[in-house]
Amino acid sequence: MPRALAQSIALRIPTLLGPNGVGESVLRWSLSHGVRIVIIVATAYVLSRAARKLLTRLEQRLRTEDAEAGRSPQRSKTLAEVSRSVVTMVAWVIATLLVLGELGLNLTPLVASASIVGVALGFGAQSLVRDFLTGFFVLLEDQYAIGDVVEIGQVAGTVERFTLRMTSLRSEDGTLHNIANGTIQRVSNSSAGWARALVDIGVALEADLQQVQEAFTTAGDALLADQEVSGMMLEPPDILGPQSMSESQVTIRVAIKTVPGRRAIVARAYRHEVKGALERSQIPISSPSSMMIVESDGKVLSMTPAGGNGSGFGSNAAPNDGAGSGDGSDTGADDGPHFLTG
Repeated sequence: MPRALAQSIALRIPTLLGPNGVGESVLRWSLSHGVRIVIIVATAYVLSRAARKLLTRLEQRLRTEDAEAGRSPQRSKTLAEVSRSVVTMVAWVIATLLVLGELGLNLTPLVASASIVGVALGFGAQSLVRDFLTGFFVLLEDQYAIGDVVEIGQVAGTVERFTLRMTSLRSEDGTLHNIANGTIQRVSNSSAGWARALVDIGVALEADLQQVQEAFTTAGDALLADQEVSGMMLEPPDILGPQSMSESQVTIRVAIKTVPGRRAIVARAYRHEVKGALERSQIPISSPSSMMIVESDGKVLSMTPAGGNGSGFGSNAAPNDGAGSGDGSDTGADDGPHFLTG
């Protein structure tokens, strides 16, 4: 039996390898489709490798720029990884489709099925896709990075974590806010380049503004002499002048250019120095508030008009011997604590 089978195979070999045999068909297919498949796979491999090397060089360049700007290397690393993944996936998906076409498979039903699945996934996961796309462009455009102080919508805080899908902000009270990137419409970054502290301080209406400006200048000089605070300042304090007026005070605005994320610290330190300078110059911080006492029948018993002299008495009231006036008011008493506004 084995001998008969061997003789049968031997008789069929010339037929298989003949001009119209299977061997010739395989050879023809290999020389046409086989060569094309090899070229497709080799091209996809070469293109993906070249793209990855190009993206690696781009990543190194971005890291150098980020280091010079003092930014986190996460931006360049994430951009490079995402770009490499996208390029590799696109190259091999196209190569796979071309190879299947060379193998004689009808791609029309496959493409139609993929289209239907893609539409279904698009409707079901469109918010997720939007989150990833928004996160990618946030990285690409360098809108913010970890450690920046930003305001997203109604939430303000420090960026603690950032992914392509969401951003985590830590507010001043310690609350951690997780925000989907697809919902971001507006971003206000207080850590981009520089910041400006706007300090509004109220002084009494009757205060001499020239003396007030000298006191503010003295406070600015003291702030510049403080090595810890001056390191956070980019420019000396700029006294802009009166910002607003009310019946009892004038609000003076001062602008201080600072390094990013330090304007609140500089503003507090400047307020502290200004309060001391005003007290040393005996400049009243605020005037007495208006006081009116009215009986049940509408009769006015007493009134301390606004715009006093800063000593605790109204312009129409005179101090007595320290006893109460009998009407419930004590004109010799202090008008209460004074506050720095702003």
